[in-house]
Amino acid sequence: MLAAQPMSCPMKTASLLILGSVLTLLGATAGQSSAASTPQRLGEIKSWTVATYGSGADKACYAFTNEDLPVGSKATPAMLTVTERAKFRDEISLSQGITYTKGARVVLTVGTQKFDFFAKANMAYATNGANVIKALLRGIVVKATATAPNAQPVSNQFSLEGFRDAYKMILKACPVTNR
Repeated sequence: MLAAQPMSCPMKTASLLILGSVLTLLGATAGQSSAASTPQRLGEIKSWTVATYGSGADKACYAFTNEDLPVGSKATPAMLTVTERAKFRDEISLSQGITYTKGARVVLTVGTQKFDFFAKANMAYATNGANVIKALLRGIVVKATATAPNAQPVSNQFSLEGFRDAYKMILKACPVTNR
């Protein structure tokens, strides 16, 4: 079953802090030291926020967008994030405000292209980030859907307006290093 997972605040500042915490955990999980720092906002381009977290080999550069919700909605806004690190490239993650269960299918659709994501707890990740990036750079809108046995489907839509420039910013902030 897909269960609602409340987020403390749907504002972009709160999203930056949440992402910083997630990136710290991911860095620690990947064997990197988790540098004590706070997210540094690089700017906003249309509906995308660009920021960095950490420094040196642990620096993560990311662009994210939240789903636009109707005025007055108390729902948790879904968030689509693209993260670049010096040695780990094109990580695409999705948070739909739910906890995914075993058997959940998460698909991102850009135009006519569909991309499978794998789900873990309350996050879903692209199985082939490089291909998703190519589609995002050409797209206008992206739709995310999640389905699970015996659960209501969840669907979210994000604008790609400004994504190309946001992606260029994170590539510049976190250039590729020799592996």
